Amino acid sequence: MRELLPFILTALGLILALNTYQNIRRGGARFYTLEREAMLRRATVTLALTVLLFVGAVGIMYLNQAETVTLEPSADATSITPVTLPISPDSATGIQQFPPTFTPAPTVEQMLPTPTITPRIIPAIVTGTGASGLWLRAEPSANGETLFRLQDGEILSLLEDEPVVEGGYTWVKVRRVDGEQGWVAREFLQIANP
Repeated sequence: MRELLPFILTALGLILALNTYQNIRRGGARFYTLEREAMLRRATVTLALTVLLFVGAVGIMYLNQAETVTLEPSADATSITPVTLPISPDSATGIQQFPPTFTPAPTVEQMLPTPTITPRIIPAIVTGTGASGLWLRAEPSANGETLFRLQDGEILSLLEDEPVVEGGYTWVKVRRVDGEQGWVAREFLQIANP
């Protein structure tokens, strides 16, 4: 029951505040000045009670979290020994270290981000196809499946895969601007200096 008391007090406070609000709205325009003042005084009193109910609910919740001291008879039954019992379930042992132990702040080395290797982007431009274009292929071979026809002047990114020599051409893996990847003959690329 003690755990429910804050919720009951909060609910009563909300009901009282809503009732006061409705009374103010209902009677604000139809009463004369003296009656309005009396109504506002009553509203002030009920709102003060609402605040007290909320404060009481918070206070009870705080007390529920606090530790209590109970008295327990000792073995010889001539003296009473105080025993600290935990109320909250998170402090199951009831033993707390005082003063608290010192936890050192993280060092600069612990706070530095872990470096990641960023792949090097090497731009390459399609050139020397005689306006017929260059096929982007799925495999490094003149017989590989054709994916897309690249035009002279199109900019590609050279990937770090090892070049493959096949059929008299050196095939390099590239990526188009739209993200599509494939193989082209290096002889038709102008590669920027890395």
